[in-house]
Amino acid sequence: MENAAAPDLSSAVELYGSFHLGQAELALPVAALQEVVNYPAAVTRVPLAPPHLLGLFNLRSTLIPIVDLCQLLRLSGDRARLTGKIAIVELGDARVGLLFDGTGEILRVPAAQKVAFEPPANGIAVIAGALKLNGGERILQILSAAALLGLPDMPRLQHRADSMQRRAQRALREQTVSFRAAGAHVALPMAAIQEIIRVPTLLPSPLADELCIGMLNLRGATLPVVDLARLLGAGSDGEAEAEEPSDEPSNQAATDEQRIVIFQQQGVHVGLLVDEVRSIVGYRADDLLPMPVYCARQVPLFAGCFGHDGQDSIFLLSPAALLAHPQLAAIAEGHHELYRATGAASTAAGPNARRHTGMRETYVMFRLGHLLGVRIRQLREVIDYGGEIVTTPGAPSFVRGVLHLRRELITVVDVRAMLGMAPHDDLAQTKILIVEHSGEKFGLVVDTVDNIVTLDDGERVPVPAVLLQQAGAALRGCMTEAVELPEHGMLMLIDLGRLCEHVALEAAA
Repeated sequence: MENAAAPDLSSAVELYGSFHLGQAELALPVAALQEVVNYPAAVTRVPLAPPHLLGLFNLRSTLIPIVDLCQLLRLSGDRARLTGKIAIVELGDARVGLLFDGTGEILRVPAAQKVAFEPPANGIAVIAGALKLNGGERILQILSAAALLGLPDMPRLQHRADSMQRRAQRALREQTVSFRAAGAHVALPMAAIQEIIRVPTLLPSPLADELCIGMLNLRGATLPVVDLARLLGAGSDGEAEAEEPSDEPSNQAATDEQRIVIFQQQGVHVGLLVDEVRSIVGYRADDLLPMPVYCARQVPLFAGCFGHDGQDSIFLLSPAALLAHPQLAAIAEGHHELYRATGAASTAAGPNARRHTGMRETYVMFRLGHLLGVRIRQLREVIDYGGEIVTTPGAPSFVRGVLHLRRELITVVDVRAMLGMAPHDDLAQTKILIVEHSGEKFGLVVDTVDNIVTLDDGERVPVPAVLLQQAGAALRGCMTEAVELPEHGMLMLIDLGRLCEHVALEAAA
């Protein structure tokens, strides 16, 4: 019986895509390539990421990490300008974008022209072999997709929830407050925020370090203040020197945009210094995309990332991870031990101490001529006034138009115009409160949104008659109570439900 003929390896061909990176010409098996795209216009930087992770971009509702191979493989290359082509490499559940200077061609290479390299005894072979073309005059190094995705510092995307879980979560809507810190757009769930205040003169803290920049007295309670930018990695790797603790106030150069977010979780209260408070943003659980993680460098502070109407993506901080952060926990516990007795005494004796006699509610403070407050649970979100508002013919004069917000049409109402007040000085600087009442959604244009404050039942009093007379008939009917805030003056609380009813009546008239 004759032996079966051996396969003719000389006739076998393999498909490769070629890429340029500096002076090198590289090849990737086509089977590992999902697609090749241009460098995206919107790339979101990831806090705490290694230098070779340039950021994330959204590709058809999937977050793709962009990796600079020059930095990852320590190759020489000019990255002063971030342009080029992104090769989306996919292997199993892993997906990553590799930045190349440019693309070449699709090559059909006979197996005989491929030279495989022996893997090293220690380490990972990123270069798996070489292609010898044109009689050996053209050499392409073959990148191993499996080896690249197996590198310790290569980002990976976590699994998304299965489809049944996603359908169950679809209707759930969460509210967050977004802000800028460390050059990133980050957010905290509303439930983890007690209030947001302007930056006062901070007191020197005996526990001051590179994170704790001082402490403040918030109505008798002593709270540490942590620089969130430093917590998220700004100034790390030698970019900034840690300052020595000083007996002088530490925030003399605080800008008008900076705020302190009072983080509260499981009895822990810490002030987080942020560069700017942006808005109140809502998202559904299914919109939360997983963050890339690293084998050698974990990023546990974030619960995920979600898009924001074509703007840069927002990274959602995890309250549980913040609470478990070793340095943050040590700072909070240290101040609690040092000042709990003093804080209790000052709360009882302080002239501006507030009375805690009942339930507490959180309010968003905004201005419409007067300083007003509204229960945060009556708001869906707060957005900037934008140019996407479409004028509708035949609408009342106080209706600015309709706004398309995440597949919903929202009527935008100029509250000043409706109440007969003077027009806005600068409409571009205003904010829109997104509210829902009786199944209809409205966007209420207000002058500014200031801070968030948590109030006790015992602090609210009836609105003084003189303020009611100044407010005007329409707004007067919406005012319920008032509270005196030492740092802000008189805050008048309004019921958004009554205001929306007035809007509906005026629109129907």
